[in-house]
Amino acid sequence: MRKLSGTTKTLIYLYVLAMGVFHLYTASAGNYEAYLQRSIHLAFVLPLAFVLFPVNSKVPKDRVPIYDWILAVLAAAPGVYSMVNYTAITERIQQIDPLTTAQLLLGSLLVILLLEGTRRIVGLPLSLIAALFAVYMLYGYKLPGLLQGFQFQYPEVIEQLYLTDEGIFASPLGVSATYVMIFLIFGAFLEKSGAGDWFMSVAQAFTGTTPGGPAQIAVLSSCLFGSISGSAVANVYGTGTFTIPLMMKIGYEPFFAGAVEAVASSGGQIMPPIMGAGAFLMASFLGLQYREIMIAAIFPALLYYGALFLMVRLRALKTGLRGLDPSELPSKEYVLKRFYMIAPIVGLIAFLLIGYTPMRAALLGIGLAWLVSFFNFKPETTSSQKVMAFIVAGVSLALGVVITLYPEIASSVKPGMQFVIVGAYMLAASWFNPGMNTRDFIDAIEQGARGIPLVCVACATAGIVLGAVSLTGIGGKLVGFVISFAGNMPLAALVLVMLIATLLGMGLPTTGAYILAAALGAPILVKLGFPPIAAHMFVFYYAIISNITPPVALAAYAASSIAGSNPNKTGFQAMQLGFLAYVVPFAFCYDPGLLMQGSWAQIGWALLSGIGAVFSFAYMWMGYIKKPLNIVMRLLLCIAGVLCLMVWPAATIAGLVILAGVYALSLR
Repeated sequence: MRKLSGTTKTLIYLYVLAMGVFHLYTASAGNYEAYLQRSIHLAFVLPLAFVLFPVNSKVPKDRVPIYDWILAVLAAAPGVYSMVNYTAITERIQQIDPLTTAQLLLGSLLVILLLEGTRRIVGLPLSLIAALFAVYMLYGYKLPGLLQGFQFQYPEVIEQLYLTDEGIFASPLGVSATYVMIFLIFGAFLEKSGAGDWFMSVAQAFTGTTPGGPAQIAVLSSCLFGSISGSAVANVYGTGTFTIPLMMKIGYEPFFAGAVEAVASSGGQIMPPIMGAGAFLMASFLGLQYREIMIAAIFPALLYYGALFLMVRLRALKTGLRGLDPSELPSKEYVLKRFYMIAPIVGLIAFLLIGYTPMRAALLGIGLAWLVSFFNFKPETTSSQKVMAFIVAGVSLALGVVITLYPEIASSVKPGMQFVIVGAYMLAASWFNPGMNTRDFIDAIEQGARGIPLVCVACATAGIVLGAVSLTGIGGKLVGFVISFAGNMPLAALVLVMLIATLLGMGLPTTGAYILAAALGAPILVKLGFPPIAAHMFVFYYAIISNITPPVALAAYAASSIAGSNPNKTGFQAMQLGFLAYVVPFAFCYDPGLLMQGSWAQIGWALLSGIGAVFSFAYMWMGYIKKPLNIVMRLLLCIAGVLCLMVWPAATIAGLVILAGVYALSLR
């Protein structure tokens, strides 16, 4: 990304800020119709691909060349045209009304510039995949056998991609234009409020002095931070720069320290309440409320982190590593005194569970983050400033309670005016906020909005693939092929879909990988009779853990760059630490209790079997319980872990008995 300065930097700052304010406005006052909202969103974001991201690494990064300014203007043109001619576009009859010359040119321009923007921001793989599907729409009819498609003319392809909501402006871009943008801004407000630092302090205070404390700090802090960031690589750089050197300081090998951080950071995207863009997309694809996705994801995520937490502790005990000195860590008393910092996360979860839409819940979470920041005093804060902060915070809380209890007060004001009044009040009150002043308030909006280009461009480009699948029917052919290949063995189909999702995820961000895997792989599993939520969660997991799967393990490679370790060695160690994520998706496809589906008895039994699998596999991989284990005991633990994850109660009981037996033997 370019590092600009001077007037250019200021102009881009104001542009991104305006983009963030627009999305906050539509989240508060109500979104525009889907196609129009997505057109405005892409028209805002796509020009940033050419202004902020250079064409290659050799181009100077301190200024924007004239050709990139021209490309940025051209990138906005298709969206602006859609806004101006929105009524005409929505009233035309698809595949009947011919395209105008302007529509054909602008549609072609959008596809070309979107692919180039994707190459700059996301990387070449997704750009090539999307280009391949675009070419397939034109020439797929010339291919032999299974891959042969229908014949379409060039205007028909451009119409599908540009003038409908089944191509570039499909539901993935809609998720980016609504949920993702608001949650990015929510995450920025959490950081500015001091909640991010507090999460790190919690991890340090409660795990830092135990054996292998820094590794446990990495697991806990990355879990908390990753649930906000939704990006494995961003999480690695956000927390790993602190935790990896700490792990190496007490004696962990560099490759192991990097692997711990990579696995912990990748898991943040499966940890509710905020699971990145992929979870919002899943809710959109399945037609479910986000809270249902959040509830389904909670137990597999806890198993993932429970296994990782246990393994790093066993490694520390096995090698005799100690924790940090208490004097190097924040005190538990200090952390507990600031426990109110968790209010935005707790509030967000509560709002989602009682039925608020994700956008409304995120807006209220932003308000809570702003409110708790009033009590995040800095050393230079004077007594008079503290008193004023308490007064303003109290007034703000009282106003919020009154409006909540008496909604007719708010309903008497138009939604757009509500946004203006509340925004103006928060901006003015921030003058008295020692934890988040007016500049911090504005910066939080800009900082959150600046994180959207990766998600937006990935979603828009993945829309090209979805458009091709919809237009050509290639998805149905792939479903038929895999089902015929697997025969009467659903397990074989699961393995094939796992390979598809993992390969698609290598080198792609989770968002793009999940969209492609959901389009090509999830229908196969649904056709075989697996529950839709299990099918989508299955491909979602493998799209995520491709970040720690060599040869293209982005999170592991990012961690190895901090640790100074061998990337492949770090990646293979990360696979071992994240082993449970490779097997649990198979388990919840057969046992929906792991996804909190079914009766309470089914869910309870699934929880018990999952916990048994965590201990079995952790003990097996680390080769240690109270003392080192021999190869026979480790083999028995592997069998126990597999049995625990089987759907039959007798197998689970056998696995638990074997686990208990090996544990008892280790004590002798």
